[in-house]
Amino acid sequence: MHELSICQSILDTALEEFRKVEPPPNRILKMRVVVGELRQIAPDFLQSAYAMLTEDTPAEGSELEIARAAIMAKCDACDWEGEIPKTDFRCPECKSSDIQVSGGMELYLDSLEVE
Repeated sequence: MHELSICQSILDTALEEFRKVEPPPNRILKMRVVVGELRQIAPDFLQSAYAMLTEDTPAEGSELEIARAAIMAKCDACDWEGEIPKTDFRCPECKSSDIQVSGGMELYLDSLEVE
């Protein structure tokens, strides 16, 4: 379950940013994380890890919102650009497999809502 170590890194970053806020807030209410579709991260496991790791921290009881980032690509054969499905790495226009993936591996803390 690599979600535990991923969640710990995200929480560490969030708590670091939390400590920088002036005037000091009381607690974290919500964290928004962006996860690319190509990341092998199970949202349910990430939520479970979050609930466990936030105990006894300023984020305890806060909400974890997980936003999925689509797989984006550009076709070198016909110059088409856009979103592709996780199950078919071919251009939807010309069916070429000569594509360059440009999105879908994202993993970052997008925002914090504090009290």
